[in-house]
Amino acid sequence: MHRTLRLARLLILLLPGLLTGCGLFSDEDIVWQRTRLYVPWTAALDGKPLEGTVAELAAKGGGGTDPLAGLLRPDARLPVIVFLHGCSGDLAGIPEKFMKRGFIVAAPLSFARPDRPVSCGDIGPETIRWRQEEARWTIHRLSGLPWVDGHGIAVVGASEGGLAVARFADAPDAVAALVILGWTCTDRNNTDFDGLRVPAGKPVYAAIGDLDPAVSSGRTGGTCQRVLAGRAGSRSVTIRGLAHEVPGDDIFDEIAAFIGDARRAVP
Repeated sequence: MHRTLRLARLLILLLPGLLTGCGLFSDEDIVWQRTRLYVPWTAALDGKPLEGTVAELAAKGGGGTDPLAGLLRPDARLPVIVFLHGCSGDLAGIPEKFMKRGFIVAAPLSFARPDRPVSCGDIGPETIRWRQEEARWTIHRLSGLPWVDGHGIAVVGASEGGLAVARFADAPDAVAALVILGWTCTDRNNTDFDGLRVPAGKPVYAAIGDLDPAVSSGRTGGTCQRVLAGRAGSRSVTIRGLAHEVPGDDIFDEIAAFIGDARRAVP
């Protein structure tokens, strides 16, 4: 019995990889299976934080469309963040920062796509389209799951992920707030990347270090302040002494409060 169960769980983990080459899984399926979920201890059935890919968590007990089925307290209803990583795929410890602040985080891995090239230093419009597509896929998969509360999802992006958030013109209605980390909302050489294209009415928080090379660049220099000025409920923060790196806990406290305020405004 136990051997059969172990084999079944192993198949859940291996099947996406085995079938990808056969063309039986779509890119959406592949990205979802390798999306990492981070769950606070307060929601977990065993009182311990949960972390793993959708495939790994489904193998622990999840079933059907819910990878966390059987792993959470029956009354668990938490705010959710979709996190878009930077150009290298490194999550930089950011999902854990939000998990510790009471959020469930879903981080789709862009490089789960077959033949997805590394785009650092060579970001094109197609790359940003992929990243936004991955965010929409993830939001779609999360919609209706019993542990996602009904006050909207936040989308947070860092570096390349921040650029994708800034240009997220077709952000779904379920998105209550957007956060841009490590991007200036500016590209004087490329209109595809310049400015903000987030739907009106959705609040945006942007943070970047004053020592980030993008701030002083002739091409991308500046901050998101120029496009967020006058936008209701939005804020741009420049962090003194910070380069292109993860901000301190005070900024994450501020972002958590910003997301909370935005979600409270959702009917």
